[in-house]
Amino acid sequence: MKIEEIRESLDAFYKSDAAMMTVKELLTSSSNIVLPQAVQAKVLLALKSQIDLRNIAARMVVPKGVGKSLSVQVVTSVEYDSWTEGSVLTAADPSLASKSITLAPFGKVTQISDLLANTAAINFVEMIGQVHADAVRTGIIDKIVDEMAGASAPNAVSIGTKGDSTEKNFDFSNVASAISANLSSGFVPNFIVTAPDKLWAAFTTSYAVTQFQGALSDFLVSGQIPKVLGLNWYMDPYFEKAITGSSWNGSNGEKYAIIGQEGMSVVWAALQDEPVVEIWREARSLSNYVVTHMDGGATEGPDASICLIKHAE
Repeated sequence: MKIEEIRESLDAFYKSDAAMMTVKELLTSSSNIVLPQAVQAKVLLALKSQIDLRNIAARMVVPKGVGKSLSVQVVTSVEYDSWTEGSVLTAADPSLASKSITLAPFGKVTQISDLLANTAAINFVEMIGQVHADAVRTGIIDKIVDEMAGASAPNAVSIGTKGDSTEKNFDFSNVASAISANLSSGFVPNFIVTAPDKLWAAFTTSYAVTQFQGALSDFLVSGQIPKVLGLNWYMDPYFEKAITGSSWNGSNGEKYAIIGQEGMSVVWAALQDEPVVEIWREARSLSNYVVTHMDGGATEGPDASICLIKHAE
């Protein structure tokens, strides 16, 4: 569904009589289907307004009946062929690597307490929709980042000193080295994923001239993804936690950025294209729950298509 259609659907709900009813009234009336639909619209709208790392992944179709484990074939990069006019062509099959994606459910469950039940539906949709969208987004980031960062034999650029326990920032020379490493392995990198503070440190360290800093500031606050050194720079505040589980501390081998090739370095698969929202009634506890969920997973692509900028180890 396009973002304009989602916004129109949500606006239609906000202008309806149902939006001014309490959540309890909606849950106990014939209009109870309206609530999960409105929450889902808010979730989708919130997701589409933020960075979605699924855009850098190769999206795999999940065949019906495949179950919870999906086997995918990853094609490694090959050199181009050249021929002499009139000669017989020789086929060179690309190398294939088998990868497996576990389709696991993730999302957010919120009990509709008495406080929430007596909230106006319009406020409930805004609040719960945003919280659940954030949960799904961070789940997607976790799965995609963890797979690329955990590749078995990626290229790597080390910064800092082993054992110094000091968090480091990288600069454009480190990024250029990472690009060269991937190119030498036969891949053409076109994205980098990192945290906002690392991006800012890289840009301001490498662009020390005042006029460049002013232009950079205007560019970043516009909300656009900057493209520098041939790479799309994806920055997300959750990247640090996705990598470390908490925060950087300068430990040996901790990862500060991932450089790779879109549609190649990571693979994503899910049973649903977008998260689903449902209202679940637990009769034993006389409670209702709003559940936002997806069944999805990721795996790294060819290991040599990934380069990590990390602390020395």
